[in-house]
Amino acid sequence: MEQEIKNAVGLGSPELVIEPKPKPEPEPKSTVTIYDFSALLSKYEPPKKQR
Repeated sequence: MEQEIKNAVGLGSPELVIEPKPKPEPEPKSTVTIYDFSALLSKYEPPKKQR
């Protein structure tokens, strides 16, 4: 009886293959926003010459 239940559920079948765990997706790289870019430009911008 127990074997019949296992066969009905599929546990006794060698055709069943345990699926591997999905690989975790890599973390997305941080993106630079326009605000970060403008702050970076103003930081390294040469001083303006006064007339």
